[in-house]
Amino acid sequence: MAVGVELKEELLKVEQVVGETTARKVLREMLTIPENLPTAEKVISVDADILTSSFQLIRGKVLVEGTIRVRALYVARVAAGTQPVQLLEQDVSFEVIAEIPGTDPSMNAFIDVDIHDVSFDLVDVRTLDVRLVLSAMVKVTRTEQIEVVTEVTGPPDLQVARELLKVEDVVGEATAQALVSSRLAVPPEKPDIESVISAEAKPRLTDVQVLDGQVVAEGLIDVDVLYAAVPHDPYMPRLPVHFFSTQLRFSQVIEVPGAAVGMRAQVRLVLEAVTFTELDFRTVSVDVVLKLTAKVTVVRQLEVVTEVTSKTTVLDVEKRLLRVEDVIGEDTVQTILKEALEVPREKPNIERVLRIDCSVKEASYRIIDGKVIVEGVVELQTLYVAQTPERDQPVHHMSHRLKFTQVVEVPGTQEGFLAETRIAIEHVDFEVLDDRHFTAKVLVGVFAKVTEPVQLNVVVNVVVVTPPEVPCAQPTIVMVTIQPGDTLWALARKYNTTVAAIIHANPGIQPENLQVGQVIQIPACPAPKG
Repeated sequence: MAVGVELKEELLKVEQVVGETTARKVLREMLTIPENLPTAEKVISVDADILTSSFQLIRGKVLVEGTIRVRALYVARVAAGTQPVQLLEQDVSFEVIAEIPGTDPSMNAFIDVDIHDVSFDLVDVRTLDVRLVLSAMVKVTRTEQIEVVTEVTGPPDLQVARELLKVEDVVGEATAQALVSSRLAVPPEKPDIESVISAEAKPRLTDVQVLDGQVVAEGLIDVDVLYAAVPHDPYMPRLPVHFFSTQLRFSQVIEVPGAAVGMRAQVRLVLEAVTFTELDFRTVSVDVVLKLTAKVTVVRQLEVVTEVTSKTTVLDVEKRLLRVEDVIGEDTVQTILKEALEVPREKPNIERVLRIDCSVKEASYRIIDGKVIVEGVVELQTLYVAQTPERDQPVHHMSHRLKFTQVVEVPGTQEGFLAETRIAIEHVDFEVLDDRHFTAKVLVGVFAKVTEPVQLNVVVNVVVVTPPEVPCAQPTIVMVTIQPGDTLWALARKYNTTVAAIIHANPGIQPENLQVGQVIQIPACPAPKG
């Protein structure tokens, strides 16, 4: 009499990786200056930010769509004594298609949309031709709950092979909205406000903590106000342009049921809106709307059974192929880029720098043993008041590019592993050295998370098989179409045959990689009598 087996099982919720890719698109838009704004003499600068993004899964593809906010700062054709610098803001919709074979509407996706380049031309006094280069990184996963075998007991000669598996379980995900309001005072050394040209906000996270049932996200918002000042000389042909900045702190609680101290959290921060009101000639009221999405995970380590054999007992072992990413580790480091920069030859001399906007371009990474090497380019857009003749427009713009390389230490990392990297501009400072030179200091935060792609055949069931006294001499060949969840083990039991017989009838079949819709031959035997 055959000795039975006993199984110890554990429910494992995993994100099976279906595929990932990066899709690019060049977007071209004609922006029209509305009638309530003056016409343009020249464009100073154009920048763009992703305002919203969403996705839709269809068969074999992911449709990514959203909205880009384009801001153009331009010199207006206006009468003397009025404000020459104007801001044009328009929202532009976009759509990018990422091809990922195997994608199904029931699956999950992670997207990251970035703007790599912005270029523009002034077509006429009311039309700007703007070109945007977009990239969308898309990763598709399938959530599966699998009862995996962690222990097998049975015959004395039972041989059990195990392997340690580390997977990241998603505990929960939630979104909260934060409204940060403040009254900003013009610094004492700055002149009074005639009119505000623009107010921009750049939020960043400084700390994320996981508590029981919630995630607490804290951060800073750099608010930049560009304004036309009241002139000291009432006969000045154009109003002087000035700039001041300040920092606002925020703290937001995001309720995530199931979260607990010791778990990990990733918070995605999106700036949704910035509005301002001129309260008086020294005060501006600013409202900043933020959206924070927190994803809480916990890394589980468990030994799973990968093979069971016995010389004295015939065992039917069912396996499933897991495609997961084994979490190796993560870290965040900071670096300071300091560079002495020169005004381009064709640009006028500096009187004073108004502001410097920074963005990260051409980011990439490579992995060596124990380290992730992150490389990229920080693009600096500098707005400044120039030393120009009295009736010329004094506000000018120049661009510079700073290359950087940063090493993030992640023990256990090896070539061939994957990394998720994020680069954030945390602070920008500058100092004018003379009328042709200035120094820029940029604080850059670099995050790297390393995972190892793992394909592992895990045991999900073991059954003792009693061989029949008389084998099935003439099986009936049945054509079967593979359905979701089908395995050769389950089909063999359904049709009273063996996995070996099915493999023999289908040369070249991959037992652990059956495709939905695949047609195979099964040598079926009649059910045993009694």
